[in-house]
Amino acid sequence: MKKIVIIATLDTKGEEVGYLKELISKRGYKPLIIDVSSRGEARIPADVTSTEVAEAGGSYIEKVRTSQERRPAVETMAKGAAAKIKELIESGSVDGVISIGGMSSAVMASSIMEEIPWRIPKLLVSTAASMPGSNQFFGPTGITMMHSLVDIGGLNSLLKVQLARAAGAICGMVEGENQLLNPPQQKPMVAICAYGYTENCAQYVCHALEEHYEPIRFHASGVPEIAMEKLIEDGFFAGVIDLVPSSITNLFFGGSRSSWARRLEIAGEKGVPQVIAPGGVNTISRVGFTEEALAPELKTRRHYSMDAQRVTVWLNDDESRKVASIYAEKLNKAAGPTKVLIPLRGWLSIEKEGASFYDPQVNRSFVDELRKILRNKIEVREVDANIDDPTFAQAVIDAFNEVMKLKDS
Repeated sequence: MKKIVIIATLDTKGEEVGYLKELISKRGYKPLIIDVSSRGEARIPADVTSTEVAEAGGSYIEKVRTSQERRPAVETMAKGAAAKIKELIESGSVDGVISIGGMSSAVMASSIMEEIPWRIPKLLVSTAASMPGSNQFFGPTGITMMHSLVDIGGLNSLLKVQLARAAGAICGMVEGENQLLNPPQQKPMVAICAYGYTENCAQYVCHALEEHYEPIRFHASGVPEIAMEKLIEDGFFAGVIDLVPSSITNLFFGGSRSSWARRLEIAGEKGVPQVIAPGGVNTISRVGFTEEALAPELKTRRHYSMDAQRVTVWLNDDESRKVASIYAEKLNKAAGPTKVLIPLRGWLSIEKEGASFYDPQVNRSFVDELRKILRNKIEVREVDANIDDPTFAQAVIDAFNEVMKLKDS
């Protein structure tokens, strides 16, 4: 019998969770309730009690309940719940996870779900789905969010319908979860990070790989990159083609396309063969700003406005050298075959000779600094083409075939 974990605050949501448990059971699945209550006694029995959760979080329930500060108490329970779920996963006792509640429950549940592997379906049911900033709950591990429509504060006819739909959703997700992941004779998967400025290159690469691999694309906009690297960590990919690692530049200079501090490190740590291109590493993305708001910055920087809300700005020579050292230090951690390909005629599709923002000298400064710091084992190969040209895309494919052979040799 497949098992579905219910993350719940049983001191306030006992009746509702009990109803959800019954609905899941009727569908032939075994519900396991984990109580993350931090304020009071559970209203219904739990499979993992709040006492056990607090202890797994490094504290004890009496201290959590009497704490005058809410945040440390919640963080303790979230840490403990994540630890208990990991234990259940290791024993094969988790096939899906669901949580119901308001904003506080959604914040806690999403932080727990971010620690759960992507392969396990996760459903977060909350009134918070309609609030500004709800995108923060989706995370990089495949969390699905459902609006509860009405407050989860006592059973009523409308909430019963929504809970029935939620039960159907998580059970359906669990039922279909493994059918497509491990088909017979599945081709090895290759992770590809790209975005609009490298679209032609990405399409060419994907088409060239299809005979022997299954290319999986991730958009270079922050969270998708974290998702890609968590899946690399979980062993999903045979190789990586990272055309746009520019979230490192954005993180360093406070740009909009930043992801996390471990960017460009996971594949290296795992020894996964990788080919890296410098798509956008010489730029910072500004999203959600008007040109008026950015006026002081745009007076001193080369820039390109995509539309009223998105502006790409370029680094200067000194900044380019500084950030190159960060990329080099990350790549130096690579335990597997790694090659860096440099397109000499621009690192974005629009970055071409004659454009006001095209400055090959700044790009050269980046490359020179990169070469100084990179280990000799990591080849830097220069290609006389723009990053979005077929010539460069073919060079990427050639380099990828080489690193895959190095892995097998």
